[in-house]
Amino acid sequence: GFHRMKKVQRIVYDLFDPILLELREMYGRRPSLRQRLHFLAEQLRLQRALSEGDLFIVATPHQRELYPNRAIIEVPFGTEVSDVQETRENLILWGGGTWEWLDPRTAVDAVVKVNREGLACRMLFLGRSRPNPALADRRRESRFDALIAAGRPYVTANAEWVPYRDRLTWLRRSKIAMMLHRSTAEARYAIRTRLFDAIGAATPVIASAEGFAAELVAGEGLGIVVPPGDVAAVAGAIKKLLADDAFHATCVSNLERIRPRFAWPVVVRPLVEALKRWQS
Repeated sequence: GFHRMKKVQRIVYDLFDPILLELREMYGRRPSLRQRLHFLAEQLRLQRALSEGDLFIVATPHQRELYPNRAIIEVPFGTEVSDVQETRENLILWGGGTWEWLDPRTAVDAVVKVNREGLACRMLFLGRSRPNPALADRRRESRFDALIAAGRPYVTANAEWVPYRDRLTWLRRSKIAMMLHRSTAEARYAIRTRLFDAIGAATPVIASAEGFAAELVAGEGLGIVVPPGDVAAVAGAIKKLLADDAFHATCVSNLERIRPRFAWPVVVRPLVEALKRWQS
């Protein structure tokens, strides 16, 4: 936590990442002693933040449920403006990690199914390993290798970590941004920051049902929402977005329409207004 240098200072905590729900999925039902200690440390850190903070930032309306009776503002995530590419490849981009609460295997199986049924496409994982070798996880690397092997020759991954500034370049080339998760408590409370990259690049989305991202995609017509773990539904969504040019164009138009709503100067207004109130 942070210490107040002066009594009049205020502390704002950003709680957009539901870390405890993520760790439950990451460590499973039989965590090791080290994992249990890590979970406890994160619990204590959150408790301290809640006890000493003056204002708390959450990313979605659902996240308010996690912190009742707190002074809360919502700041989701912002987008960067990116020119829309006129011609795109039949490329499906998985832009984030392959964490335990996500569902890359369903995406891989769906891409294989679509190709075997006659519609040529490929899927790319934006990066395969972290740039910091100290954070490498051999078991995670092995699982990722097996995932790519299951999807060959239709599924590949960039060998190196893609710099943050280059991510929208890949999205502009792609016809689909894929973000699937398993049905867990994490899904309800996560925001899925990669959604905002898709908005910035105006790349239509396939998202698993439940949570902020799925609700926005469905409500604003930004792509297709599918049931968690449903390979056939994901394959059908891929076919729809790749083969139906009019539908794809409508999704692109809707993404461009809502992009100003998530410009950084817009989404941080609640925080700016809170700070101004403290200064008045």
